[in-house]
Amino acid sequence: MPQHETLRTIVVMRVVALGGQLLVVVAAQYWLGINLALMPLFGTMLCLAAFNGWTWRRMHRVDPASHHELFLQLLMDVLALSALLYFSGGATNPFVSFYLPALAVAAAILPPLHAVALAVFSIVCYSLLTSFYVPLHIADPDRAVTYHLSGMWANFALSAGLITWFVARMSGALRARDAQLTQAREHHMQGERIIALGTQAASAAHEMGTPLATVALITDELRHETKYNPALAAYSADLQTIEAQIALCKTALAKMGMQVGAMAEIDTDAVDLPEWLTQFVAQWRLCHPTARLQFTLTPGTCRIVHSHAVGQMLQTLLDNARYASAAGDTTIHVSLVLQARAALIQVTDAGTGIAPALLNRLGYEAVQSTSGGKGIGLML
Repeated sequence: MPQHETLRTIVVMRVVALGGQLLVVVAAQYWLGINLALMPLFGTMLCLAAFNGWTWRRMHRVDPASHHELFLQLLMDVLALSALLYFSGGATNPFVSFYLPALAVAAAILPPLHAVALAVFSIVCYSLLTSFYVPLHIADPDRAVTYHLSGMWANFALSAGLITWFVARMSGALRARDAQLTQAREHHMQGERIIALGTQAASAAHEMGTPLATVALITDELRHETKYNPALAAYSADLQTIEAQIALCKTALAKMGMQVGAMAEIDTDAVDLPEWLTQFVAQWRLCHPTARLQFTLTPGTCRIVHSHAVGQMLQTLLDNARYASAAGDTTIHVSLVLQARAALIQVTDAGTGIAPALLNRLGYEAVQSTSGGKGIGLML
C-alpha cells in the first residue's frame, strides 16, 4: 500500500494498542488490586502517544516515508512495549506476546533485512525480560493463575483483531492496486488499437484520394452532358446526390489528413450547442436521405467545446440507430435537453437491441458487426 497509507495504519494500530494498554493498567491497579509502578507505565504510554501525534502530523507531508522511517516507527513500538513489560512483570506478563502484531506488520511492509532486524531485536528484548523486570506481587497463587489466563485471553483477542484488521486492509489495498493496473493495461491496449486504426485510416485516406477525384471528374462531365443530351437529363437529381456524397467524402478525408495538434486546437473553440447540433443532424440526413429521423430541440442556449469529438460519437450512435431501424422502417428520435449545468443528447431507435453477451465488450474492443459496419465505432 502507499507509504502514507501505511503510516496511517500504524497510527491507528498504535491508538488501539495504547487504549488497550491503558485499560489493562487501570483495571489491574484499581479493579484487580495489583500494585503497579504507575508513574513509569503512564510516562511510557504518554511518550508513545506524543510520538504517535508527531507521526500523524508527519503523514501530511508530501514526501513519502522511507523503509528506514517505517522501521523506526515499529522499533519505537517494540521499545515502548518492552518498557511497559519491564515495569509489569517482564516475561511473566501475559501480554508479552504482544510483540507479534508489530512483527507481523514489519514482515508485511518492510524489506526482509529490516524485518529480520526487528525480529532479532524483539527476541533480545524478550530474552532480557526473562531476567530483568519489576515483579508483580500477587499473594494468592490461584488468583495469580486466573489473572494470567485472563490476560492471555485478552492479549490473544487484541492481537488477533489487530493482525486480522491489518491483513484485511493490506489485501484490500493489493486488490485495488491490481484493479488499477488492469485498468491501465486495458487503456494502454485500447490506445494501441486506436493508434493502429489511425494509421490504417491515414493510409486509406491517401489511397482513396485518387479514385474519389476520378469519380468527381466523371460526375462533373456527366452533369455537363445533361445540358446537351436529353437522355441524361432524367438523371440530374441522381447526379446532384452523387456530387453531394462526394463532397462529404472529401470533407471526411480532409479531416483525416489534418494534423492532430491542429485538430485539437480547432476543437477547443466553444460553439453554440443547439445550432451545432441542428447543422450536424442536417448533414447526417444528407448522408442518409432514406432514413426517418425526428429531431426535437428544447429552447435555451448552451455552448460546447470539443464538438469534433462529440460529433464523432454522435455519428456512430446515429449510424447504429439507422442500421437497427432499417429492418422495421422505424423512426430514429434525436433530442437535446438543456439542464442547469449539463446538456443531454438522446438517440433512440426501435431496433431489436444488443445481445447481453456483447454489451460488456462494446466500447473496449472491436466486435463482429452484423449490420455491415466494422464493429469499432463505440470503441473509437
